Amino acid sequence: MIILLLFVHDHYRFYELKDKVKSSAYLAASMVQQITNTRSNKQLTFDDIRNISYASCLNFFHTNSMFSPWPFGIYYVAHFYYVKRLNKDSYMYQKSYGATNSYYINARITNVSTITTDQVKAMHQDLVCSRDGEERVCIDVNYGTFDSTNKNKLGFFILDPNNIHEKSVDGRTNNFCIYQLIITPKPGLFPVNK
Repeated sequence: MIILLLFVHDHYRFYELKDKVKSSAYLAASMVQQITNTRSNKQLTFDDIRNISYASCLNFFHTNSMFSPWPFGIYYVAHFYYVKRLNKDSYMYQKSYGATNSYYINARITNVSTITTDQVKAMHQDLVCSRDGEERVCIDVNYGTFDSTNKNKLGFFILDPNNIHEKSVDGRTNNFCIYQLIITPKPGLFPVNK
């Protein structure tokens, strides 16, 4: 009976964390679409990605617990995978992300490159566009784990976050909870200006 109660508790806690990641993804998507509304230049910037990542993680991390030494044993990452169809087998591509690091949000924006339709399909089937000029963004939000993540820090009795490895768009597997959301961005937001 005690084991059953612990299992029920862990099951609830796991889905509570998954729901927080989902909420973060929708919050990030909303901010992507709205953050530049009051600016004449609508293109997203490095600072926008960093601010969106910071604000979207606050529904779980209310204090500096998101930063090193990561008292909960997990860290937060928000990835933004942008594609724009150039022709039937060619896409413009850019990856950007913001992640909690030592006392600041670490952000990175890659250079714009060209990839094939097969590479887009490998990332996520819903990123494939139906016409030239169409744009899509996959927002991939997750809580990453460390090898030393302690289940007790997250309130688990049986479930071990180190044994749960959900796969992200770029193939990373150190994700404890993950949610992917595909959006069509407003024109002019992407690619992110480095």
